Amino acid sequence: MEIPREVQRLFTQQVVVLNSAALQRPPWNGVAQEARKFIDELGRRSAIAQGLVSRNNVPNPITTVASLPETKARIYVMAAQAANGAVLVVGLLKVGHKQLYHWDAQGRTRELPDQFCVLDFYVHEDYQRGGYGKALFHAMLQNESVEPHQLAYDRPSPKLIGFMRKHYGLADYVPQQNKFVIFNEFFQNRPVKTSIYDSVQDRPLTARGRR
Repeated sequence: MEIPREVQRLFTQQVVVLNSAALQRPPWNGVAQEARKFIDELGRRSAIAQGLVSRNNVPNPITTVASLPETKARIYVMAAQAANGAVLVVGLLKVGHKQLYHWDAQGRTRELPDQFCVLDFYVHEDYQRGGYGKALFHAMLQNESVEPHQLAYDRPSPKLIGFMRKHYGLADYVPQQNKFVIFNEFFQNRPVKTSIYDSVQDRPLTARGRR
């Protein structure tokens, strides 16, 4: 997908990092409409690739410009130059923080407040298996000063699971009801605050209001 000419000059490096605030101040506020179009289009294509569509075949994207203020997320956008000189958007990576609960194989509950998460990850089909996904992910890791095993992954696709296994040796995890994946290495040599309730059965019941 070609980046509008008005936006191309802002890609002074292969990967740029954007959030809601950045899109509202110079220089991005001068091309806000054009930026919104290509970011929303990337989010739409990511939703289709992951099968996030309604019964009417309407994509339900995770990444939209309108949702950035609500989630306080950051998006990493990767560009590449085509043979004809055009600058193309080839990848999108969205990260943010969530408060999560994790249940291990023994049924113990761990609270993970303000957990750093990968929320969306997409590389255009024409550029997959070309090293772009690895470069995009590596740029995010460097900028955020984190390691792959320290992240939680929201509803990762089989492709993303394979990607993590191939490039970072991460494969084992306990499936969660919230669909987040946290690899077992996350808990190695790391003190984790256990929830006051060891299991769902231990939680107190919440009284229902009268009807």
